[in-house]
Amino acid sequence: MKEWTDDEYCLHVNAREGSYLWMLLSDRSQSEDEEIWKSHIPAFRDLISQWVQLGFVKLCQGADWPVDLSTSEVPPDEVDGVLADPTSWQYEENPSRYTAVTVGDRDITELDEGM
Repeated sequence: MKEWTDDEYCLHVNAREGSYLWMLLSDRSQSEDEEIWKSHIPAFRDLISQWVQLGFVKLCQGADWPVDLSTSEVPPDEVDGVLADPTSWQYEENPSRYTAVTVGDRDITELDEGM
């Protein structure tokens, strides 16, 4: 059985909940301090990008809350650009765009199987 990293486990749980990216950072850091959140962005940016390519998660964006996870999927070739945008990770009181992560089409348990 694969030993999950803290980042992998956090992403897996948040994807199952359809969480916004800032929620992922808050959960991982166990802090409300947005400056602390920023230190986790590089690891999650890479992990989300990998897992989108493998089909384990989807990245979604929308103008309305909650993001309609079934219709607002970011195309795989645009994921890295969205993840590179600092505003995708920021908490805002009244954002013009929400960015969320949700489960993909492949079962995450395949990670345990060593793919």
